[in-house]
Amino acid sequence: MNDGRTVLLLSRAGAAGLPEDIRRRLEDTARLVVHPVPGRLGAAESASLLAEVDILASTNLALPVLDEALLQAAPRLAHVVLYATGYEHIDVGLLDRRGITLTTLPDYATTAVAEHALALIMALAARVPLANDRSRGLAPAGVSLRGFEVAGRTLGIVGTGRIGRHLARIARGIGMTVIGTDIDPLARVRAAADGIPMVVPAHLVAQADVVAICASTIQGTFPILDAAAIAALKPGAVVVSVGRPVLVDTPAMLAALRGHVVRGYAVDDVIAGPDFEDPAVDLIAEGRLLQTGHSAWWRDEVLDRGGRMFADAILAAACGHPVNVVHAGDHHAEGRWVG
Repeated sequence: MNDGRTVLLLSRAGAAGLPEDIRRRLEDTARLVVHPVPGRLGAAESASLLAEVDILASTNLALPVLDEALLQAAPRLAHVVLYATGYEHIDVGLLDRRGITLTTLPDYATTAVAEHALALIMALAARVPLANDRSRGLAPAGVSLRGFEVAGRTLGIVGTGRIGRHLARIARGIGMTVIGTDIDPLARVRAAADGIPMVVPAHLVAQADVVAICASTIQGTFPILDAAAIAALKPGAVVVSVGRPVLVDTPAMLAALRGHVVRGYAVDDVIAGPDFEDPAVDLIAEGRLLQTGHSAWWRDEVLDRGGRMFADAILAAACGHPVNVVHAGDHHAEGRWVG
């Protein structure tokens, strides 16, 4: 029964992004206002839309900046449901102080992102992007395609949450030895229960042939791999990251690649090219820098699963029982990753 609550949905797909069965249940529970948008709205339009809204459901692309001014213009807002896993761009403390819950989707893309991390490892090991470029005449003929086998290599996973633990499972399946590190005590306990030997960060960077960054972006704890940590990597190591670029000191990493301290770096984002201070044309041409443009989650199953999880989370909030709520103190970090 509709109790008068208003849900505002901001996304590119609009109502088409919600499974029909859940959308109908949501419309029976609350007043659903759908506002398809191509991107983030300005402050004035956001304030106007949110003036009489109880629940904001949004994709990351469409999410307005949730600052003090906007929240003051939205006095009824009680719940924010975000179609994303990461929320480092949101002032969760501000939401907490105003009694507004934040729901995320912590597990909708875990498998895909862990598989993507493994794909990045294999791509660097087998020189796949470079071999493809060489076959098309797009890479210098003198660049070596020599790679290495990953079986028997040590994989060091930085960030042993859902994605890191799943990566450990599939990496062990192809013969890698896995170690891990995390600054969250609960994450360490869960990883150890999964059979992942936990070490301090300094030991991980010194021992790992492959370092995989699977950590969340927590204010005050990045970069994870700063210049000192990169310099301490095992000679010839490769690094892959399915986290935010800020987790790695990019200039230091590019210098380490050029100095052949690091054999390869793959990141699920874009950190170099014509629009960057260091376009790294040389490293891209040599196949030693691989960028995948935040595409790890873009899979058939993730889109289907995410749409249903998003709709379920909106309905739960509309019923007054939000799920997967996060708070400012949910990450229990003990110090910094490095240093």
